[in-house]
Amino acid sequence: MTNIDEIVKIFYGKYGYAMHTAQILERGLLELYALQKYTKDNLTEVEYYTILSNPNKWTLGGIINAVKAYNLFDNDKQDLLKKVNANRVFLAHMFWWERNIVFDNQVELENLLNEILSYINLNNSFIPIVDSMIRKIRIDNNLNIERKMGLTNFNDREAFIKNLKK
Repeated sequence: MTNIDEIVKIFYGKYGYAMHTAQILERGLLELYALQKYTKDNLTEVEYYTILSNPNKWTLGGIINAVKAYNLFDNDKQDLLKKVNANRVFLAHMFWWERNIVFDNQVELENLLNEILSYINLNNSFIPIVDSMIRKIRIDNNLNIERKMGLTNFNDREAFIKNLKK
């Protein structure tokens, strides 16, 4: 295997990882939104889980707009979230069309790899922020939504949410 082959392998893996981190952030923001609605609008547990089922079919941009209504992020973080969304849209819909990927040019591949790593780093910088906000809401409000619903393991919660989508 050549050095270029190894870079191509890493490149594809990192592209997938960039999309993965965007999905994790999307789901985290959806949970943050659901928790805000649950605590502020006195939703039922089923209504909370209905939001987690994403009946509006929101993409990351739609979820960011929904969360924006609660003023949870300062202007700098809002701007970075817009960039996160723009990056996700670009990666999902335009990256392969707009980047001239020459798989036998090591310098160009390394540049593209660095570009993808910048998307990953931005996404990964937000994931712990969202996670800590979720944890704080749960602790501050002494929330036991999963226990109340009898959905204390991941598979049960996932099955319940999928059932709401029907």
